[in-house]
Amino acid sequence: MQIDCSDVDGFQCIRLSGRLDTAGVGNGELGFTAMAATASKPVIVDLGEVSFIASLAVRMFISTARAAARKGGKLVLFGANAAVTEIIETMGLDEIVAVAPDQAGALALARE
Repeated sequence: MQIDCSDVDGFQCIRLSGRLDTAGVGNGELGFTAMAATASKPVIVDLGEVSFIASLAVRMFISTARAAARKGGKLVLFGANAAVTEIIETMGLDEIVAVAPDQAGALALARE
């Protein structure tokens, strides 16, 4: 998993790429959590370059979203391809963490 961070319309945007499998999450979870869970405002997460997510990634997103919420923040995932979206929906992640199809949708959810 590779991580890049930028500002988009006043929100922190974290771009993830690669496979979010055991190795990917193991190598990037600490950095991702440090960026996303400590923000006091919404963080949008671009999954456009993510090719696969495993249950460890789902756990990472849930725990990070909960930590962010405790600090007044919010986590919004967006841009997942069809295969990753299917995993997100099958595992019920979209019922726990906000998910949008694209960046515009993520920004709208972040503003709510």
